[in-house]
Amino acid sequence: MSDEMVLLLFDTFHPCWDEETVVWAGEDVEGLRRLRELGMLKEKNGIYSLTSHGRETFQELCRQWFCENKPGSASLGDKEQEIFLWRTRFQYILDGGFAARWGAKDYYPGKVLEYAPALSQQEMYALHNPSSVEWTYCSHPYVEKIKSHFPVTGLKAREVTPLSRDAARSWLDENNIPVGSFEVDLLLLGRYDFAYYMNFSKHPNDPLGLVNSDKFFFFRAQPPFSKQLPFFLESIGKIHLFLLNQRHMYIPGYVDLDSADQDSLNWLVWVVETEEDVFALLRLLVPMGQILIEPAKPMDIWVLSIEELRKVKEKHETIYDLFSSIGHPIVRNL
Repeated sequence: MSDEMVLLLFDTFHPCWDEETVVWAGEDVEGLRRLRELGMLKEKNGIYSLTSHGRETFQELCRQWFCENKPGSASLGDKEQEIFLWRTRFQYILDGGFAARWGAKDYYPGKVLEYAPALSQQEMYALHNPSSVEWTYCSHPYVEKIKSHFPVTGLKAREVTPLSRDAARSWLDENNIPVGSFEVDLLLLGRYDFAYYMNFSKHPNDPLGLVNSDKFFFFRAQPPFSKQLPFFLESIGKIHLFLLNQRHMYIPGYVDLDSADQDSLNWLVWVVETEEDVFALLRLLVPMGQILIEPAKPMDIWVLSIEELRKVKEKHETIYDLFSSIGHPIVRNL
């Protein structure tokens, strides 16, 4: 049974594991080696992934156990394996840091999110100096058209029936507004008082379940940071536009407040390896201040190191307790 549980770790969202990460998941390391000897796993540079035989066995187990999981790919390149492994390891180390005893934690590694309009770097922002950015997307004709056609936001929007997702997407197409996408290394939807919110009906435009959840967008950041400022600003801008779409088009009235009118958080979190990296990133981004989030408030930007996360010996009660202990705010909603 233990080896079968180890095999089922290798689903489509977590296709790569190493011994340390299997331990974080609470499974038997020896199971990796036994499955490799049976030809179900292959190993390269300490990273394990499914073989074709392993995929077949995975699918058979799912049929027997009425499980809907899909097996991970058996043909990933070295770079893809490293990315998948990093995301899986971070997910389980983060999960070990807090309990969320009365809530639910929904993780989506490598989640691709759509946003509109898709803009070039020059259309999204202007960098006047290393500590001064202007969000030029705010006055872009496409953004103005979206806001004009979908003007009602906040609690008042709950009195208006929004267009369906398909109808909203058709409107974008009809108005030649380009749709783009971006990949989040790990999306966490934190659902507090989960049992209570089960009594509220699901929003028809919310397939992912953003309503009644705190939204944490985790992105991996690697040094040297000063050479990646465009990456940081573009990622922040895409989150701005994603939130704008939700607030105006898809789930207006339910992005920043839940069904019980309690605040819902929108946090972008950069994940780095060491505390030294944390302070290097803080030096780069903190001088920009509130302008980093101004058009998209309420929104926070934080940085968190895996080095400190590994040191957590006892789970914090909530993710907010965890961040207050080891997280570092870059800019917070005031």
